[in-house]
Amino acid sequence: MEKKARQKGMSFLKASAIQFTSKYINVALQLVLTAILARMLSPEQYGVMAGITTFTGFFFLLGDMGFGPAIIQFKQLTDRDYGGIFVFSLILGVLLSVAFAALAYPISWFFHDAAYVDLCWLACIYVFFSAINMVPNGLLLKGKKFFTIGIRLVVTTLIGGAVAIFLAYHGLGTAALVWNLNLTAILVFFWNVASIRNQLSFRGMHMLKSVHTVLSYSLYQAGFSIINYFSRNTDHLIIGRFFGSAPLGLYDKAYKLTSYPIQFIPGILGTVLQPYLSAYQNNKEKLFHYQMLLVRFLAIAGSFFMFVCMLCGSDIVYIMYGSQWAGCVPLFLILSASIAFQMVMNVTGGILQSAGRTDLLFRQGLLATIIMLMLVFLGAFSRNLYVLTSCVSVAFFFQTFTVAYYTAVKAFGHTMRDFMLPVIRVIVLSLIIAIPQLVTRYVLHWYLGNAVLNLLVYVVVYAVLFGALFMWTGDLRELVRAVRKRGE
Repeated sequence: MEKKARQKGMSFLKASAIQFTSKYINVALQLVLTAILARMLSPEQYGVMAGITTFTGFFFLLGDMGFGPAIIQFKQLTDRDYGGIFVFSLILGVLLSVAFAALAYPISWFFHDAAYVDLCWLACIYVFFSAINMVPNGLLLKGKKFFTIGIRLVVTTLIGGAVAIFLAYHGLGTAALVWNLNLTAILVFFWNVASIRNQLSFRGMHMLKSVHTVLSYSLYQAGFSIINYFSRNTDHLIIGRFFGSAPLGLYDKAYKLTSYPIQFIPGILGTVLQPYLSAYQNNKEKLFHYQMLLVRFLAIAGSFFMFVCMLCGSDIVYIMYGSQWAGCVPLFLILSASIAFQMVMNVTGGILQSAGRTDLLFRQGLLATIIMLMLVFLGAFSRNLYVLTSCVSVAFFFQTFTVAYYTAVKAFGHTMRDFMLPVIRVIVLSLIIAIPQLVTRYVLHWYLGNAVLNLLVYVVVYAVLFGALFMWTGDLRELVRAVRKRGE
């Protein structure tokens, strides 16, 4: 049994390493592509795209219906079941595409911009292919084919980005970004189908019976995803509606910059977690142990990225987007204050899915959304974009307590203190060593005259202090020991 567990541990680490590498390459590609496109397109054009992706993101969730995680979790599903669910996704994809096309005019009215009509019709391609991709993608994850997923991620990002740059250069504006979405979704679908074609059987299938098998699990998952969507996107909707496309473009770019560290680490772990930890569904202590190991790691990584972004916000924006995006800097600095909390929260789904408690995931998402909505509307009443952005950061802080309650307390029978104390401790220690540099940067105004040089110096100094502190406290050594033990 011990040998078997160790083999699983090695497989988990290998899968994480593959995902980490592919995500690293993908994030690097995205940064380069974004840096090029941001110099070719205006904040207003990006604002229109942000408005479109807010709605395509919602339709993506409707298309998934929570079946992706359900396919991973239910071990008894057969090839006929997969075939039945896939046919269901085809029907759903057509219906959602038609519905999205019908919403083009209402979306245009909502944002006070006629440009949305044609762009929404164009985005119907993405809506369809993202819906029919839920079964192939779920099967790849269930089969732990992380190398295939990693290669696919890099190749499709590169092709989609290259086409977007070509189209933007030839004056297509926001449509170039929509075609990036469309082409990526098409390539991902055909790549996935080619990888799992032998796992789908359409002979003797019972579509409704197969769907019903996973329905209760998937509905809770879908409910959480939809609620979480509103939690994550209400700010974009409010800004687009009441502030306009250009402010939305600035806010969206700031938001995207803070999301890169979250994609880079928790996003990787969230993808890999469920296929492995679902084996411990009935072992609450084991799952809680792994959760807290992840929470400590994410708190440390999140604190590092959070204070680096707060120290070098203007340098990062100018390097990434250019001087026309100067209005993005204060928004980025405000949102950066929430990075550590967002990273800690980001594996909640994987943990509760592994525990088979998508009901708790739904409730946590509902409470977190209520918190976000209250603070976003409070910020909107101020009619000040900086106040609204500050409210979003504060909401992420309070949402962390909902994660602590529904995972540590409700799922695993521990206390909120067991969850929150390690997080707060790490952030406070990280702040203490950041204070001298924050004073140097924002009180004494010490600059080196070059954004790249500024970024390099501040990051190196903070990284040395940060590493020394957490080696001295023993946190880094303990995490390294835990990883080595898991990988033996």
